[in-house]
Amino acid sequence: MAWTDAQSYCRERYTDLATVDSMDDVNRMINTVNDGYSGSVWIGLQKGTQSNWIWSNGEDTISQYSPWYLGQPSGGEDCVFSNNNAWFDYWCGNALWFLCYNESTGYIRINSAKNWTDAQSYCRQHYTDLAIVHNSEEQKQLCAAINCDWHWYWIGLYKESWQWSDQRNFNFRNWAAGHPFINSGDCAAMSTTDSGKWVRYSCDQKYPFICYGEEKFVKRQTVRLNVDGNHNMNDPSVQTSILNEISKKLKIMGLNGLKNISWRKDEDGKVFHLTGRHTTNLNYVCKYIRN
Repeated sequence: MAWTDAQSYCRERYTDLATVDSMDDVNRMINTVNDGYSGSVWIGLQKGTQSNWIWSNGEDTISQYSPWYLGQPSGGEDCVFSNNNAWFDYWCGNALWFLCYNESTGYIRINSAKNWTDAQSYCRQHYTDLAIVHNSEEQKQLCAAINCDWHWYWIGLYKESWQWSDQRNFNFRNWAAGHPFINSGDCAAMSTTDSGKWVRYSCDQKYPFICYGEEKFVKRQTVRLNVDGNHNMNDPSVQTSILNEISKKLKIMGLNGLKNISWRKDEDGKVFHLTGRHTTNLNYVCKYIRN
């Protein structure tokens, strides 16, 4: 479906299009996609109207400490480099040296020129993420990692205006190389062939999609049976055995979508009641989720 149609479908039948807050979420989504499909799938991320400066790891605490150089940010660029204890906004596609951080060892200088997105991917693969700076003390540590020289180093600060369909304020992003700074559309999809990286597409393109939440439409079907037998049909072990056999038969018939098969008890707490010398009534409820 197109993104807006997928959103409506998910909201009607589940909760919403998929919202992602970590790499664990990304991996879970990859595992939900059929092994035979190698395209992209819509997720619940869409370009909004308000831009915010956020950190690569999803934090949005820039207001607490932001040592911008005089006249910065200039408003024309979306990524940030650090130069001699000051921040400058810059075009994300330029190749600069960059700073990673490791949660246990601190900042690491990488003397290899990459654009901002590729630098982010490198830091996430080898360390924790691009450098995050919370206060003046950490800025001093960052400066020490580069010997406070005048070289330009990417840090993990960037500007974006993307928002989740369910309005949750999760800033985690897993963009593919060049995205979201390549203006190729206002809706986000997950690539199943690029480690779950996200790409921008026109919202009118049609892709499969991932919803989250419980199925809202659960159809309950009651089936009444007459059973001949000499067993104690109200014995829980006998009832369990019969349910297992019913489940096996349904799978053989191709009804794999059925679940939560259970007995329906009457007011007296019993499932079975004698209706003749050798006959009992059997009631059970089949619940299934429509695919």
